[in-house]
Amino acid sequence: MSLDPGLRDILVAILSLSFVVFVALFGHVPALRKTPIGWGHHFMWKTLPRWFTAVDMKLTGGTVVRTIKGLFNYVMYDKHPLIQLFYLGLVSGGLYLFWLGAWDRIWSPFHKIMVPIVASLPYITLYLASYTDPGYILPENHRGAMKLYPFDYINFKPGYHCSTCRFEKPARSKHCPICKHCIAKQDHHCVWINNCVGHKNVKYFFAFLMSTNIILFYGFYLTSIMIHQLVMESLPLGTDVSKVGWGLYFNQFMLCLVLDVCLGIVCLLCMMTGLMSVGFSGYHFYLLWAGTTTNETFKWSDWKEDIAADEVWMARDPARNPFTGRWPSSGPLNAYNWPVQTDKLVYRIVNPEEMEYLDKHLVWNRVESIHELENIYDIGFWKTLESVVWDLKF
Repeated sequence: MSLDPGLRDILVAILSLSFVVFVALFGHVPALRKTPIGWGHHFMWKTLPRWFTAVDMKLTGGTVVRTIKGLFNYVMYDKHPLIQLFYLGLVSGGLYLFWLGAWDRIWSPFHKIMVPIVASLPYITLYLASYTDPGYILPENHRGAMKLYPFDYINFKPGYHCSTCRFEKPARSKHCPICKHCIAKQDHHCVWINNCVGHKNVKYFFAFLMSTNIILFYGFYLTSIMIHQLVMESLPLGTDVSKVGWGLYFNQFMLCLVLDVCLGIVCLLCMMTGLMSVGFSGYHFYLLWAGTTTNETFKWSDWKEDIAADEVWMARDPARNPFTGRWPSSGPLNAYNWPVQTDKLVYRIVNPEEMEYLDKHLVWNRVESIHELENIYDIGFWKTLESVVWDLKF
């Protein structure tokens, strides 16, 4: 049986909205830049604003655009709890609706116990991710921060100083203009936790992501079963469920979802936000697998573009490398016992005259592929995960 046109329109609208939000949030990821998702993101954030700006300049002299930009910059680039409150509002509102429409329908004592436990996880992990020091590098701990990770001589080279903090930048660190500090192994500044994700709080950030996934999937599981029960009750008495077509069942499911407002809202909220949450979590687990961070991913993307433009040169200098290349017998990894080593030196050369500044004792060759560059921070998924869970103190 075919799907009811009204319910079909609702489903299409939900899926379309989820796709648009996904494009808006994740289309900038380097891996998606040259895909339809990346093009959609560019159209959404570059092309449309440019058209809107041109119209606004003619009508108001740019007043509307300046106001919108000011508001956007405040929301995205200032230290404030608005996005945290929005997240807490979604979670708390969803739990309230669940209590109104689903709590009395829970069929098992096990779920009666598990629901409060699962419901508490996002609050706990959000607090830990938001208020744990992400790895602020201060004058008193700078020496320890320099020992965390070795320089790879590609994205991170010794001798570069932070003009704001006024000290040498440790490998894998980045200055955050919102947090006003250099952050050890800075991944990105996350508006959802109003904090940077860095060396010291990345484990709580992953816990926050996983707790969000768990509550969304658990909520969808419980509410979908309850709606399934409503569908069974709506069918004529004696109906053989195994012979009910998917079209009829789905029509009834969507109808019950719409008629039972509280159950329907919670089910749809969990489904829509769950897809985005899983996508975001999957991206960060991919970064663990690749042995990189969000910040470093953009750096690797830049290298790839520069290689395509024939602007990257590399030489080998075996005498430079101080590392042993052996796994440590005990204790966590640090810059002095890092298991991966490289003797490669890599530079961008835009103008041929810049070749004069390279070491004349080394043989320099143009890099033809990104695969010629080695990511020494890629030490395997499990070892990287271990370093996240048991972070080295400094």
